[in-house]
Amino acid sequence: MSVISNRLFILFLSLFIIIICVYIFARLTHWINARKLKKRFAKSRQAEKEAENFLKKKGYTIVDIQKSKSILIAIGDKIHRYLIRIDYLVRKKGKIYVVEVKSGEKNPYITNRETRRQMLEYYLAYQPNGIILLNMKNKSISEVKFQFEKTSRYWITKLFYFLAGIVFAIILYYIFSGG
Repeated sequence: MSVISNRLFILFLSLFIIIICVYIFARLTHWINARKLKKRFAKSRQAEKEAENFLKKKGYTIVDIQKSKSILIAIGDKIHRYLIRIDYLVRKKGKIYVVEVKSGEKNPYITNRETRRQMLEYYLAYQPNGIILLNMKNKSISEVKFQFEKTSRYWITKLFYFLAGIVFAIILYYIFSGG
């Protein structure tokens, strides 16, 4: 074989080896990520099973598990439908709560942006009496309450109802006093 054919052979062999290595790396990465995801889901399922017993011990009655609700969002004149799924819907002392179970290291706190947005989404979609963030890592329950500043529209509505009440009381007084 000539020097040129040896160099071409080495070049093609090198390219073939690189392609094989990239393929093996991609498959290995996919396998590792799939395993991590499977472990995370198994951990979440286990935490949710423990959460059910924990909630019952704390006096909550389980109303629904993995309850889904679809919401519609209009963007321009196009309607989008999304499904929101909560971990638990529970009742205690006549009040309804949405429960979100967290078992990981990163998200079990309301200070986490994704968790906070998720809780707000649940609050707006389900309109419960409260939201409970259940941290199964340290077995703690936190009730999340959103407090919004009162807008001028809120105060105008309150004033309108107050004035309507006064007018209604005057009319009743006029009618019953023989007028």
